[in-house]
Parts: sequence; structure tokens; C-alpha cells
Amino acid sequence: MSGRYSRRKFLVRGSATFGATLLLKACSTAEAPTEPVAEGTSETAPAASELTPIRFTLDWAVQGVHAPVGVAIEKGYFEAEGLDVTFERGSGSADAISKVASGAFDMGFGDINSLMEFNVTNPDTPVKAVAIYYNQSPMCVMSLADTGIDDPAKLEGKKLGIPAGSATRRLMPLFAQTVGFDLAKVEMPAIESKLQQTLLLTQEIDAIAPYTISALPNLKQEGYPPDKLHIHRFGDYGLNLYGNAVIVPAAFVDEHPEQVKGFLRALTKGLQDTLSSPDEAVEIMAQFDDLYEIPAERERLQIAIDTLFVSPEVEANGFGAVDESRFKQTIDQVVQGFELGTVPKPEDVFDGQYLPPLEERQLSVS
Repeated sequence: MSGRYSRRKFLVRGSATFGATLLLKACSTAEAPTEPVAEGTSETAPAASELTPIRFTLDWAVQGVHAPVGVAIEKGYFEAEGLDVTFERGSGSADAISKVASGAFDMGFGDINSLMEFNVTNPDTPVKAVAIYYNQSPMCVMSLADTGIDDPAKLEGKKLGIPAGSATRRLMPLFAQTVGFDLAKVEMPAIESKLQQTLLLTQEIDAIAPYTISALPNLKQEGYPPDKLHIHRFGDYGLNLYGNAVIVPAAFVDEHPEQVKGFLRALTKGLQDTLSSPDEAVEIMAQFDDLYEIPAERERLQIAIDTLFVSPEVEANGFGAVDESRFKQTIDQVVQGFELGTVPKPEDVFDGQYLPPLEERQLSVS
């Protein structure tokens, strides 16, 4: 199933208890203007007619890595903040950023590195990151073990397939420079994103440059677990980039600061629940998309937990924040890699003032 996903839609497809709740809401009158509040909040949640709609775009198809959004919807955390959050699947970070900037969506997930480039080239419609979702970038170079590419420098003379316009393609010259190999000696055909794993398995190309969370579960299903692959993460070779962030049009942040704060509080609760009960979180997300496969998405989520959501930096600074010195280095690397004519100011890219207090963002993993 595709299209808009909200708590009401989930309730229709969910348990009988929640279905009854939805029926009661639909039949409610002035005698029952409010709803029970989600656990951990005070008093009562606003009535449905009082909720502020928030249109949210994912960066890709509905996956286990998006579970915090689904959990926050299903458990009423957004409603408790006075928000009626609906989401749609995305078609990549660049597309999500463009849609948020245009006003087609109020908020979304997008690669913060691509966001910097967008703001430089589209100064009249700036977008801001208000929370880091992936503390590490999932960008990597990946090949089958029998190709022998156990070092990125061995890409020379090989065929590296990367989708046209992807952030990994744009940053590949910087990756080559940092690692120390001649990218001119690497053939880089532009391939469709959905064909990356297929072309790799048929050996029509020697390597791909996907997101780890996208490729690893799919390749494992085809009989290629990590021990049969060579995986070179950008972060292991000096490109200590942040990954996806919660993005918002700068104008929306200025006009709706309390709604942005409420969204991040609810999302943080959804993430906390996802980390403490990942099996439950993955099953919740399954009810938002008929093509969703629980085993693969559970593995995808675990990869994100182990390598993207949780890190020593997150343990110290809490979910959503940036380390100032690391972020400045990230900006410099993006400017060099994307060949930007302007160096963005950190405060024009990321604004952490809307995040919940640190004690609420301290993550606990089961």
C-alpha cells in the first residue's frame, strides 16, 4: 500500500481495540472533545479538530529504519503534542529536500550533506536540519568478496556503478582523494538505484556505492551476508559525515516553532521505544505498507541501530545534536566534495534549539 499514512489509517488496519477507538473518535460530539493522552504525557490530548496537520516525507520506501515515525504515530505521541502527522514514501534525499523546500511537505528526512548543496544553489528557499537522524553516514563502497576489492584503492581498473546525481557519486572524488587512488582509472557507469544489487550479483559491475542499510539486507537475502562482501564505509576513511536529518523549510520553522518542538519530542519518544523494543517497532511499521517484509526490515533496523542511531557521540550529546567541531569539518568536506562556491554557516544548516532537553534525548538500547 502506498500514499499517506497517519494514525487514523493505522487504526483502521490495526487491532480491534484501536479500531474501536477510531470509531468512537469518528462518532464523537461536544460531549467528548478530548482524547486520552499517550503514556508519559500530562492530562488530555487535543481533540482531532484541534490538531495541527504535519505532512512528512520519508527519504525512501517505508522501511524498518523509519520505525520511530510509525511508533510515534501508533502510540499517539504526535497527537499528544497536538499534531496530526501523515507521511508518504520518498524517492531519495534530493527529491525529499526539493519537496520540503517547495512546501509540498512540511517536514521530512533528507541527507544533510545534500541539503547543504541545495541551500547554496537555491538560496531563496532554504531548508534547515533540526535534528540529526543518522549520526553517521551510511555511504559506502561495496563489492562481492571474490572480486578481491579488499581495499578501495583496488577500484582502479574496475567498474563502479553509482546512480546519477546521488550524494555518494558526488562525493566519490573526495573519497578517492582521501583514500589515495586515481578515480580517473575507475569506470563509473550511471545505473538505476533499484538495479544496484542485481548488477553486482550478475557481475555486470564490480562494485556499487549504496547506503549500507539499503544494500546489506537485500544482498543477504540473495545469499551474500557481510562476510561474503567487502564493505568500505566512508566514515572509516576520513569522511566523518553526518547522515539523514529531520529537515524543515526555514520559513516553517520560523512560523511554527512549537509544532517543530512537539514533533521532535514525539519522534524522540518513538526512537526510544524503537531501541527498547525493535521487534515490536518493526511489526508496527509493517502495518503501513503491504510490500514490507518483516525479517529484512528487522535486520535493516538493527544495522541502523548499531551503526547510525547509536554512537559514542550520541551517548555523550544525546539524539539529534551535532558536535560543533565535527560539523564544521563536515561542512568543509561537503564544500570540497560538491565543489560549492559558498561555505554555508553552521547555523544556516542545522538549528538544534528545537530539540528536547538532553535528559529526554539520552538513548537506551535493549
